[in-house]
Amino acid sequence: MRRRWWQAATVLSLLVGAGTLLSQRSQPNLLLITLDTVRADRIGAYGYKAAATPVLDRLAREGVRFVDATTQSPLTGPAHAALLTGVYPGRFGLRDNATTPLPDTASTLAELLHPSGYRTGGFIGAFILDRAYGFGQGFDEFDAAFERFEANAKLQAQRRGDRVVAAATRWLAARQPDERFFAWVHLYDAHTPYAAPPPFGARFRTRPYDGEIAYVDLLVGRLIDTLTARGWLERTIIVIVADHGESLGEHGEDEHGFFLYDSVLRVPWIMRLPGRERAGTVISDQVRAIDVVPTVLELLQVKTASRFDGESVLPLISGQRRVETPPSFAETYYPRLHFAWSELKAVRVGDWKYIEAPRPELYDLRRDPEERKNAADAHASLAAGLAAELRKGDGGFAAAEPAATQPDRETVERLRSLGYVGLVTTPPAGVRGPDPKDQIATLTAFGRLIVQALDHLRARQTDAAIATLKQALMINARAYDPHLLLGDAYLTRRAYDAALGEYAAAALINPNDATPVIGSASALAAQMRLNEALAKLQDAAILEPLSAEIPLARGKVYEMMDRDGEALEQFQRAVRLNPADPRPRARLADAALRLQKLDVAESEFRALLAMSYQPARSHYGLGRVAEAKGDRERAIAEYRRALALDPKLSVARQALAALK
Repeated sequence: MRRRWWQAATVLSLLVGAGTLLSQRSQPNLLLITLDTVRADRIGAYGYKAAATPVLDRLAREGVRFVDATTQSPLTGPAHAALLTGVYPGRFGLRDNATTPLPDTASTLAELLHPSGYRTGGFIGAFILDRAYGFGQGFDEFDAAFERFEANAKLQAQRRGDRVVAAATRWLAARQPDERFFAWVHLYDAHTPYAAPPPFGARFRTRPYDGEIAYVDLLVGRLIDTLTARGWLERTIIVIVADHGESLGEHGEDEHGFFLYDSVLRVPWIMRLPGRERAGTVISDQVRAIDVVPTVLELLQVKTASRFDGESVLPLISGQRRVETPPSFAETYYPRLHFAWSELKAVRVGDWKYIEAPRPELYDLRRDPEERKNAADAHASLAAGLAAELRKGDGGFAAAEPAATQPDRETVERLRSLGYVGLVTTPPAGVRGPDPKDQIATLTAFGRLIVQALDHLRARQTDAAIATLKQALMINARAYDPHLLLGDAYLTRRAYDAALGEYAAAALINPNDATPVIGSASALAAQMRLNEALAKLQDAAILEPLSAEIPLARGKVYEMMDRDGEALEQFQRAVRLNPADPRPRARLADAALRLQKLDVAESEFRALLAMSYQPARSHYGLGRVAEAKGDRERAIAEYRRALALDPKLSVARQALAALK
């Protein structure tokens, strides 16, 4: 780890600056709370007078507040990779949500703390941080209970913060007094759609984003109350940091992901130390998401051979002054991977930020904090120097996507039949798309159409959805999402060749995402091209090896091939990967019943009842199990329960009649 930014007395300053913390006999606990999509300037401690964040404000007073903290990405997955590893996400090739997983070779904070005897628990509010994407590494308990959703809806799969906090609280309550723990709690509530529960929704009707943050503040308070009740508050380091901010209309962007302005890069970072050590400390120097892990490890006195891009900021907390400010690099490939527009990269050093784009941008953040006056021409030499620093900084990053391959002849013909001639020809290497800031009007119109199409699909208005998505493609034929959604719509209409064409188009635009590959497998299976479907699913598994959707789909194909034993194994794997999804459980229960694995079938049917999933059919399944075990009376009772819940369930009525 480089130390060139610190004065020579660093080691001594750490020992003196950490004070009573480093002199404790036992290492403290660690609670890391990551706030999704929370801007620093919407919290009272950061100067927002209209804020309703009393808990965060109190923690800032009792701890350390970093005024100028920046993230490495405006997207949840890559930003959390930086927060949990101390390494730039680009080194892992992680540029988008729910695509490239965090690799096993990455060392997460949980993995680094295990050798020191920490029990580790992770509690997640969004599926894009699930095990499938590598974020469960190192956790003894990883609570990510996401109920039924389709593969194409994984980006929207989330759960409210009260459920996340309840799970975390149960786990904390089970810890023994002499146990050291690390708990990571992720709260996704401030993400769109802004729909805070009562009373916050009504109270903040005209400011719904602020209402979500007020609700998040309440949830943080519940976690602090749990620590206090257990007597752990003064034995626990509390780190609260956002993954990225939110653009509330600045520069024409309504949410986040497209741009690298400070509305999305500047985040709150508050750290409360045991015994209120360093209470009221305010750090004005720039710090980064990648600095969190090195800082925490130094506070906990945990040594590691892992190498980080970040640095411990404990010297700053101890009052040391920097010789140099380390640069903060950020990037977004979302415009490229979803719209075939140019990616953006940025470097932020002190008062200056440089954004590499087809039309480069340079901002003096001290004089122009809203980033309205592009100074790239006025300060050309400074812009050139920062551009060189940016190239040097991301020189070790992985490629954004696999090397382009020419689609096979069948795919080419299918794409041409749909009118997608331009997608067949791969752009030359190094050629960038349009500058995202020149496409903002296009983005707004496009976004409205996608929202309308999703509404149509949810209402099962397939024809209306197809018409709307075709309008979106008239705006940008190389956009990823409409091709993917059109594939789903055509699959619903049983227009399988058209579905395959749309999925192929989506896969060409964003080759890192397994979703269109899984969709292609479903279309092939519907055409009874079962071996081809299995081959597609193998391709998908290479992209997302821990996705529960892949063994679920593979099990369905094996059922169609009358390979029930292999189907059962796949459904079991899907259940292990996502225990909260009832779909693989239902398939597993039926497969086990066919194979006369009656105890397995009974266990799964009872689990489905506990999940309130198709209770009539689950009672019918239990009746079949009882009948197979020779328990006639119990079988009759279960069939009657099934019919009481659903009088139209003919299979239950027939089974009951056969026993009378």
